[in-house]
Amino acid sequence: FVKYPNKSDFIMIYLKLMKLLQFLLILSLFSFKSYAQKEAANWYFGVRAGLHFEGNGNPSPIQGHLATVEGSASISDRNGNSLFYTDGMTVYDRRGEIMLNGTGLKGNVSSTQSAIIVPRPANPGRYFIFTIDKPDYSDEKDDPIEGVNFSEVDMSLNNGYGAIIPDKKNIHLITYNTNDPVESEFKSSEKITAVVSGDCVSYWVLTQFTNKFYAFNVSSSGVNTAPVVSTLSRNFPPIIDGNDVNITAKGYLKFSPNGKKIAAAYSGTSLGSPRTGTKNTGQVYLYDFDDITGKVSNDELILNNKYPYGVEFSPKTTKLYITSNTYNSDDVVQSGELYQFDLNSSNILSSRTTINSSNNVTGALQLALNGKIYRAGYPALTGAENHTSLSVINNPEELGSACNYSSNSVNISPSFVRLGLPPFIQSLFNNPFDYEDACFDEATSFIIKDTDYDSVEWDFGDGVTSVEENPSHVFEQPGTYTVVLTKFNNGIPSEPICKEIEIVKIPDLTQDFVLRQCDIDESSDGLTTFNLLLARDYLTAGQNSLQVYFYEQLQDALDDENNEASLDNIYTNKEPDQILYAKVVGGGTSCYDITEIKLKTTESISINPSPVKECDFGDGKGNFNFVSIEAKIKQELNLDAAINLTFHTNEDDAAFGENPLPAEYTSEPRTIYIRAEDENICYGFGKVDLELKSFPNFVNAVEKNVCAADFPIEIGDIISINAASNYQLNWNTGENTPTIVIDSIGKYTLTISDPELDCAAIIDFNIQSTTAPIISDVNQDFDGKSTTLTVHVSNTVSQTLYALDYINGSYQESPVFTNVPYGEHIVYAKDTNGCDVSEYNLTVFGIPQYFTPNNDGYHDLWLPYTYDDPEYEIDRIFIYDRFGKLLIQLDPEGEGWDGTYRGKLMPTDDYWFQVSLKDGRDFKGHFTLKR
Repeated sequence: FVKYPNKSDFIMIYLKLMKLLQFLLILSLFSFKSYAQKEAANWYFGVRAGLHFEGNGNPSPIQGHLATVEGSASISDRNGNSLFYTDGMTVYDRRGEIMLNGTGLKGNVSSTQSAIIVPRPANPGRYFIFTIDKPDYSDEKDDPIEGVNFSEVDMSLNNGYGAIIPDKKNIHLITYNTNDPVESEFKSSEKITAVVSGDCVSYWVLTQFTNKFYAFNVSSSGVNTAPVVSTLSRNFPPIIDGNDVNITAKGYLKFSPNGKKIAAAYSGTSLGSPRTGTKNTGQVYLYDFDDITGKVSNDELILNNKYPYGVEFSPKTTKLYITSNTYNSDDVVQSGELYQFDLNSSNILSSRTTINSSNNVTGALQLALNGKIYRAGYPALTGAENHTSLSVINNPEELGSACNYSSNSVNISPSFVRLGLPPFIQSLFNNPFDYEDACFDEATSFIIKDTDYDSVEWDFGDGVTSVEENPSHVFEQPGTYTVVLTKFNNGIPSEPICKEIEIVKIPDLTQDFVLRQCDIDESSDGLTTFNLLLARDYLTAGQNSLQVYFYEQLQDALDDENNEASLDNIYTNKEPDQILYAKVVGGGTSCYDITEIKLKTTESISINPSPVKECDFGDGKGNFNFVSIEAKIKQELNLDAAINLTFHTNEDDAAFGENPLPAEYTSEPRTIYIRAEDENICYGFGKVDLELKSFPNFVNAVEKNVCAADFPIEIGDIISINAASNYQLNWNTGENTPTIVIDSIGKYTLTISDPELDCAAIIDFNIQSTTAPIISDVNQDFDGKSTTLTVHVSNTVSQTLYALDYINGSYQESPVFTNVPYGEHIVYAKDTNGCDVSEYNLTVFGIPQYFTPNNDGYHDLWLPYTYDDPEYEIDRIFIYDRFGKLLIQLDPEGEGWDGTYRGKLMPTDDYWFQVSLKDGRDFKGHFTLKR
């Protein structure tokens, strides 16, 4: 027996079934989506200028928010949707708003290539921005030069608009010799470029400075900050002209699209002179690059004595184009030239062809997705203020005029062109094959873009291969795969071409998700303001690479191919239990799924606990732990354990569940706002006051050296006896008094805590016992007249003090005693505690400084002083005149020299001696004979 519903119920069920069938039918229509490599589809440059490239056609102008003379960089997703762009100093998201944490980057708008953007492999939605500063002082005299740095962007942050990760911002890269003060000051040139590595799963980011190239590898694990360094024969050190401009820094650096060649423009290489001009010394070099090792080699000069600036390769690396200015001897620009070089020529230097000479100054050259090369610059006479067009090389693979150069033909009005264009990963323009349908559980199709082959072989990176020309393949698991294409001609394989692809899986979406929000205004009308992103984690199963967009109508979600017309994430429902449509999209892909969510309001519970107190350690702030605060609030208000509390600095953040405070929070006294959820459902709101109570600011450690004979001693005395009653005192010895008595060395710990608050200070007493330092040796340095003593000690714990001859005399910190007279001496050493004194007996060698052989009974003979010390037993004595002539060898046991030579009286003068001791030591010096 079956009980049928009444007619109205039956109709309602029928309509719901029809709606469900219609919904499922529509969902089945959007599983087939193409997947194009269009990361370079959007350019931002100049003054609010931009271009958007769609397919192989001509670009359309767009507007940005930059105001840059030269450098800029931009990036789009693989479908050509703009993500963000930068001038090297400020980052703008796709809305044109400053990205979260997107200011203060260390590039410069006057740096040739102030920035370049590189994806983090195998990490969808993560990007590195490399910046490069202007390495001179022509703009700001006191602004330090920052060199090369990088920051990481996470597009899953800030509601999908991206943010720079706070602890991954402006990470410095060493691109100079840290031991060279000039290199350490200027740090880099203005050149940077990037290309995919030969392993197909990483990138090379390359910059140049002096005679070196620095290649940084970027892989799934991040940026390897230890570069591959290549040293070349030609050096371009910093050269500063009279305007503080570094003339060797300017000019573009570019990889060829196939990653095998590099071109670098050095706008100046010497200062020149008033007659020759300073701006006709520039050069362009062509280099070889090993995309496996990152090594640069074979510098080949192809342009000399010009002022080059922009460089660019044709898509197939058969041609190289260079822009250059011509100046007169007064450094006034006369014209701007565009040169073409044939890279297939046996003599590239002589293959130069002038494609165009005009009054347009030199500017950047940049290859685009349509295979054309665009040129920046502006008329030299009228300047850059009102120039609203770019020039273009329409057929860059063709020789000479056949390249079809069109001057000032690409309109970007109402924006203005300057000198720069955004650089990209050059391998984006070497795209011999593409693929469609990168969604998991669907067949991915591969398409070859040219016909220069007889047969092919595909390796899909998952162990499966194919020899079909344009195969389809189903990957068994989502993830990142490296697909390799090898083309054959007459059975001979060409170099394999590889590309990394991401197979994206959208989580299975349920159709009954309910997003609940407390009725904030307490009107009980079922209408309130929701933060739609609170549904994000549920809908994406926690996958950061997925984005979620919300719509009022299903058709709106289907029609919004670029995900630009979605609802604001802060949304006020228009009716109780309103249905919205959530579109879950694979980051940078066309894979998506759609599900319904219901917006439902609930009654709000008021949560107002007692104030929370913490200790103030003297700076007017306290350390609050919201984990323990949450537990205390739940206990005080008898809240269910399943309820989750988050804490916020303002009411709006609490209402919308945004910007929760971290578990550890340092703050002045203030009010914090509470959001309560029960199984991710809004439960209520409230606030709690954070208060402070004064707490003494103690030292963390006490170091004390004690004479061994002084034990036992008392330690502590950190807190007064009167104040001690306000705190709990606990020693690691088990005692709880302000001071304790100890009888041995060791580490003693005192914990002082507030009995009311969860705060404490821990003081470590490190007690060490000291003994007298032991004098291990005393070095003597005799300079011919006097002696310097240097004392060496061992087993020291604290600072050692030294004295000479008097144990109670004046002690000094230095172990060196100068001008020590001959004779017997005692050296004393003690530590600063004065526990004991050690001593060292020694004899200091000496000689009479003069003698007067006049037979008056005083100083009539000269002989070194003798000592009753076996260490100073003399073996031989020699006396010389000032010319080095040996006069006499004295008997060490004799009376001494009487001042005669061969019976003749020697005149008043200085004479030289050499005294050799029996232990092998020699003493040399001079003395005076006076008559």
